[in-house]
Amino acid sequence: MRAPAETLRLMTEHLGELGVPAPLSGGESPFDVLVGTVVSLRTRDTVTQKVTKRLLQRAPTPRELAGVPIGELEKLLRPAGFYRVKARQLSETARILCERHSGIVPGSRAELTALPGVGGKTAAFVLGMAYGIPAVCVDVHVHRVSNRIGLLATRTPEQTETELMRLFPREDWTGLNHVFVRFGQRVCLPARPRCTVCPLKGECEWNR
Repeated sequence: MRAPAETLRLMTEHLGELGVPAPLSGGESPFDVLVGTVVSLRTRDTVTQKVTKRLLQRAPTPRELAGVPIGELEKLLRPAGFYRVKARQLSETARILCERHSGIVPGSRAELTALPGVGGKTAAFVLGMAYGIPAVCVDVHVHRVSNRIGLLATRTPEQTETELMRLFPREDWTGLNHVFVRFGQRVCLPARPRCTVCPLKGECEWNR
């Protein structure tokens, strides 16, 4: 198996232009990134971009978001996946940010994961993208692709995060998510991976 750095280089070169991560479509402030990442869960990129922009135009700050009625939030969040759940989570998150954090999204993993609906993946994305703190954000694409190509042999996203942090230098951690997500969307698809065009097919255990 080739070195992790070489694997990452081949994936990046094959993808070419990566584009902007969908959760960043509404902006790059910590609040924008947090909202976009919550919206993106179980939601296609095109929908995430549309919904995030619409929501942030209506409520660009935690205080304004906290004042939006739940019913209106649900309408703003449609057709994102689980939009009713996300409406309640975002409303409660906005209230907590105003009451406990002076309207500022916290920059620590512990404080982020204490917010409603914010798990390790969302916290890592906010830390890396909004605060520049190296963090590995593991979603279904990152977990699937890294295991399918034989880079890892892990059972859970938490194990995948730990192993990727071990394999790659800190300066690569934040960017890993975007590369693996795009590779999982364009090449290493869930059901029908495009193995014939994959730059890793020669050493991919799944392909063999």
